[in-house]
Amino acid sequence: MKRATIKDVAEAAGVSRAAVSKVLRNAYGLSDDMRARVEAAMTALNYRPQTAARGLRGRTYTLGIVLPDMRNPFFPDILDGVISTLRSTSYEPLIGFRPSAEATEQHAIDTMLDHKIDGFLMVAPRLEEAYLTTVATSVPTVMIGRHDRDCGYDTVNNDDRAGARLAVEHFISLGHRDIAYFGLDPESAAPNNSTTRRLVGYRETMAAHGLTERISIFEGTHFRGDRYDEEVSRRILQSQPRPTAVFCWTDSVAFTLMAEAAKLGIRVPDDLSVIGYDNSRLAALPQLSLTSVDQAGHQLGSEAMKLLIERIEGRQTDQHIILPPHLDVKGSTGPVPVRG
Repeated sequence: MKRATIKDVAEAAGVSRAAVSKVLRNAYGLSDDMRARVEAAMTALNYRPQTAARGLRGRTYTLGIVLPDMRNPFFPDILDGVISTLRSTSYEPLIGFRPSAEATEQHAIDTMLDHKIDGFLMVAPRLEEAYLTTVATSVPTVMIGRHDRDCGYDTVNNDDRAGARLAVEHFISLGHRDIAYFGLDPESAAPNNSTTRRLVGYRETMAAHGLTERISIFEGTHFRGDRYDEEVSRRILQSQPRPTAVFCWTDSVAFTLMAEAAKLGIRVPDDLSVIGYDNSRLAALPQLSLTSVDQAGHQLGSEAMKLLIERIEGRQTDQHIILPPHLDVKGSTGPVPVRG
């Protein structure tokens, strides 16, 4: 079957090829009637723009979305925000997942650059700021999960320090004093990333409440897989004295900790209170009922896409958006247990 062209669409809609091009670019100045006629003709002819040809003329109307992995239950919330914002545009997302190794991560980004994408959204890349700045000089770029400044790219983040404060103060309000933080080791964490800010917020809040002597930090990793987080969870649960509450840097880590607690006969929240971060959809399952810091994943993705399109349209100055968190209290937190 012959592939439809812009000329075919223009003839079917009774408009010029320039008008079809404007619809494809979502340009201003088109009447609703003309836009509707062109879109109806494209649908009837099953018209699909040729990305390679569009790239030769300028934009490809494709955006690269780079995520750390496929397993984190929070990332679909970000993608929902991305896709909902792109529905009113001509842009299509190309989604890539990459392992944690920096060389592989850079290869994934370079491959997308070779395909002449118009812009990048990266979620918590581990690469050095200098490399990311170089990428941003080639193509408009927005980051989620990096708090960099004066870097040539935009950032959209949750206020991670404030989120940590909400978690720790909730524990304290329930009578907890032995509160541990289950975070990410420095080698696994990118500079200025979310877990670093959450650790700072945990330390600050513990100190502000006179609990500096009770600060207890356990570190997982991106490199050794889920089994290592299970090992860290067991180390927390078997430590003496065992903390009565644990603030986890993600829901995923909190789920692992709760699973290991169940294996050891430690009841949540009767024996141990747990708070996660992300408020992913799994956290609401009755079997889990995880108290979690909500960082508005849908809004993170939506705001990032708005900034990225602004960048593509020519904005030069960096923009940095910080969204306020809130704590969604569910069933995994309770009063400090009475120990005999």
